[in-house]
Amino acid sequence: MRLGTCAALLASLFLAACTGSMSFFQRALIWETGFSVTPSIAYGDDERQKLDIYTPRAAPPRATVMFVYGGSWTSGNRALYRFLGQALAGRGYQVVVPDYRLAPVHAYPDFVEDTARAFAWVKSHIAGHGGDPARVILMGHSAGAYNVAMIALDPVWLAPYGLKPSDALGVLALAGPLSFNPLNTASTKPIFQGAPDIERARPIKLAAEGAAGAPPFLLVHGTADTTVGDHNSRNFADAMNAAGGRASVTLYAGAGHLTVVTCFAWPLRWKAPCLDDADAFFTSLLR
Repeated sequence: MRLGTCAALLASLFLAACTGSMSFFQRALIWETGFSVTPSIAYGDDERQKLDIYTPRAAPPRATVMFVYGGSWTSGNRALYRFLGQALAGRGYQVVVPDYRLAPVHAYPDFVEDTARAFAWVKSHIAGHGGDPARVILMGHSAGAYNVAMIALDPVWLAPYGLKPSDALGVLALAGPLSFNPLNTASTKPIFQGAPDIERARPIKLAAEGAAGAPPFLLVHGTADTTVGDHNSRNFADAMNAAGGRASVTLYAGAGHLTVVTCFAWPLRWKAPCLDDADAFFTSLLR
């Protein structure tokens, strides 16, 4: 599972912004209006344990969405996801985007621990930034979807902070590798080979025991995803629902691995109704 293309695509947009050589398309992706940004807040001591907050200006946030990006657990930068903060802020949501420690320096479970730590920070501190700690939703793409699913299924990750999976209102997982075995993939095996029990590092295996205490899931996947096949979302949803959890799947015909996240940028929204579907799911959680 290699997602370097995604990082390269998004990085090029922000490199152009820094050099001043931006096209209209590039400006559109990071255009700011109607929201404020609070950058580089530490949620831990490591340089990678920082987060940015996007807050709508017009009214108090409807909810706070903590978005965790993908990158095969080896790459990624929160600054690349400004377009997603803009998109959701435009619908009235506050968005928190944390960085997390990456392989090869850091292996499993460090990135899961960081996701739990960032969530705990949000629950403890978001009120000071205009959010409501009782209204926090988890969201992730690819490896990030894996991270948020793990803390929403296995109570062990949030227990050190006095929290539990149900303290998240819901989980939106975009193209998540939720049923694969990382030891069977060459690129992920070195990252996960130190896991004492690989089955406890697989969300689909955790579903049987953790579904009842987990928040609702919406799993979004493209049918043309050749990086993380859509069977990951379909099989995980089946396992969750069979165990008494709540999970639904939305498939975008012909969409690839990147489409389900880049379609939040307004020039690309014609590719898939991801923003409308996310808004509808979040709204259902707030009733």
